[in-house]
Amino acid sequence: MADVFISYKSRMRPRVREIASALEALGLDVWFDAELEAGNSFGAVINAELEKARCVIVCWTPDAFAPEDGSEVSWVEAEATLARERKVIVPVMLERVALRAPWNMFHTERLMDWTPATNDFGPWLALLDAIGRHVGRPGLADYARAIDNPARLAEWAKNYPDDPHAPVAATVEPTPAVTARRLFRRAAQLPKASRWLLGATVFNAIAATLLLLRVGPDAQGVASYVLLAGPVASSAVFAVALWRGGVLDPGRALFTIAAGIAGYIAAAFTAPLVDPLMAIFGTDHDSVRGLINGFLAGAVGAFIALAGIALLIGKVRRERWLKLALGSLALGLVCGLLGMGPLFAIYSSNFFWIAVVWTLGYGVLLTGLAGRSASSM
Repeated sequence: MADVFISYKSRMRPRVREIASALEALGLDVWFDAELEAGNSFGAVINAELEKARCVIVCWTPDAFAPEDGSEVSWVEAEATLARERKVIVPVMLERVALRAPWNMFHTERLMDWTPATNDFGPWLALLDAIGRHVGRPGLADYARAIDNPARLAEWAKNYPDDPHAPVAATVEPTPAVTARRLFRRAAQLPKASRWLLGATVFNAIAATLLLLRVGPDAQGVASYVLLAGPVASSAVFAVALWRGGVLDPGRALFTIAAGIAGYIAAAFTAPLVDPLMAIFGTDHDSVRGLINGFLAGAVGAFIALAGIALLIGKVRRERWLKLALGSLALGLVCGLLGMGPLFAIYSSNFFWIAVVWTLGYGVLLTGLAGRSASSM
């Protein structure tokens, strides 16, 4: 008998896998129809699991009420009806949808913005509270909060000694090995797209560091023309990550290289604005020049490139555009501060520090923009 049965539309299976994996990491036995083996009677197996499950998560999406497989009813709605009759229904919303009666009478947690890497997301913790009540684990949400902190985990074990995970939790010590396992577990729980994009970010940052150390500008600003290939190569790596992460098809991913190049060109074209702005401020100090140059190039370059990718992804909501703009401005400010030369004594090229930090910051912003599939944006 499964602790949790998940009812959902088949196109949401990647998202449901993330939910199932996160619940299994908390020690729950989860069942959804991806576990069906060829040759089994789908209806019989599903009904058997549905009737035995201790709670049923119903995943609402706009198409959840649509009939399927030639039938006159929706499987999701039919399973929700049975779960309601058994009083084990736990509804969640994976995409925005106006629920009709009687489903709008149930409190429904909104998981549109949840990611497996966040243990403290309010609707997710509320979902765990509801599941915990059904499966006899009242401390489930608190367990999720404490799982990455050995000290809090030990305290949790004292508060919930009857939980099946309490004996193990009480013995966890904050050793380097435990910390490493925690980090690897959290990384493994990230969505596929986020893993690819963060991997591409680290790769590009390392590649940029090595390239700049080899052919980057010296203290006099002299650099090799090989450096011009850097933005193209970096954009290509991010394009592969967007494709392999399932965010874009190969054709659209290829066009993101053009978006990256456009951002680089836009950053270069901010240079003529530096002198007029310095005249407005009434100074010719090199640190001010570095601040203005770094800010304009960093912010404009990031925003143009990310905006192009956002248009290729589509379905990006207004609040994400706002975050994209604010993130680009913040990245530009960091680049501007680096342009003032605080790290010049460590390595005598402000461009080196700006390029490496910009690559890291841009990758983080891109992960935030496209780290989940376009359908969840």
